[in-house]
Amino acid sequence: MTNIHGVPKKRWQRWSPNARKVFCAVFETMENQKIFTHPETHPLHREEWDTIRWNAAWTAADASDGYKTKVKV
Repeated sequence: MTNIHGVPKKRWQRWSPNARKVFCAVFETMENQKIFTHPETHPLHREEWDTIRWNAAWTAADASDGYKTKVKV
C-alpha cells in the first residue's frame, strides 16, 4: 500500500500492512464531518477537521497493531 496521506516514513514502515490499510480507511471515511458530528454543530474549519481525522486514523492504526508503540504520558 502506498503512503498517499503523507504519514512520516518511520511510522509508516513500523505499521503492519493491515495497520496501513486501517489508517487510510479511517482517514478517508472521515472526510465528511457531517457524518460524525451533531447536526446542530457548526462545521469545523477544514484544517481542524483534518487534524481530528489524522488523529483518529493514527490511533486506529496503532490499535490494529496492538499498540506496539509506547504512549508518552
